[in-house]
Amino acid sequence: MKKLVFFIYAFALVILWCSCEKRVNIEIAYDGDKLVMNTFIQPDSLIYVRVTRSVPVSVYDETAFKEEAGAQVNIAASDGSVLPVVLQTIAGRRFFVSGMPAKAGLQYNISAASSGLQAVSAYDTLPAAPQARDGSAQKSSTRIKFILKDHPGTGNYYRLRVFTVENNAAKSALLFRLDPAFNNNLIDIIANGNSTSLIMDDSRFDGRELTFVLQTQDPINQSDSLMVEVTALTHNAWSYLRTVALQQGNSGVIVSEPIRVFSNVLNGYGIVAGINTKQLVFKVD
Repeated sequence: MKKLVFFIYAFALVILWCSCEKRVNIEIAYDGDKLVMNTFIQPDSLIYVRVTRSVPVSVYDETAFKEEAGAQVNIAASDGSVLPVVLQTIAGRRFFVSGMPAKAGLQYNISAASSGLQAVSAYDTLPAAPQARDGSAQKSSTRIKFILKDHPGTGNYYRLRVFTVENNAAKSALLFRLDPAFNNNLIDIIANGNSTSLIMDDSRFDGRELTFVLQTQDPINQSDSLMVEVTALTHNAWSYLRTVALQQGNSGVIVSEPIRVFSNVLNGYGIVAGINTKQLVFKVD
């Protein structure tokens, strides 16, 4: 009899839960088609600008972003020079590529115009190179160490990534986090889970030299060499990458607050931001 009562009670709960379920369709306003302009500018590298047309947020297919191959793209530096631009197809995608590399210490203003759409523009500077050194790791361990000296007196922003190395080139990204046993002074940026990148600012270590200890998800056995990629970011680059990471972290969680990805593109969408990357390649002991 008790089993029968329990079964009826459990069945009633299931019916109750099902009756409480309600599908919610959230409508997000769409301002109409706009140009989307994206580029990360690296010192001593050519500038690659991708220009597409926006789509409503209800469209989840990345291929729906139509390339604006006929757009007019202009790249101007703060020293008064205007960089020549050519259209190139790279890995099946079209990019507007500068004929000259970007120079450290300059600000770059990039604009794009295409028939039937409002012209867009954005600008950013290039950050100083990160002062990172002495990468090391041991076979079968889960710890990677390196030293980072922060530039004092200014707000600095960084992205960390780790790769296996094959034929002197990055091969596979590793999942990692800051090791909580060795980074207590950075407790507010220590994540519970692992990720392929870590975005952070220097508010906890301004002007200091620190030994960072990264904890990989799996023991380091798959490669004889590793690369720690330390990228200095401008505030624009940090804001964009941070909000992208937050949005991806909330994917599928409909009860969370919507996260709008940062954009500094006037009259459009996308990001124009400066970065400066240093790669520490080292043998695994």
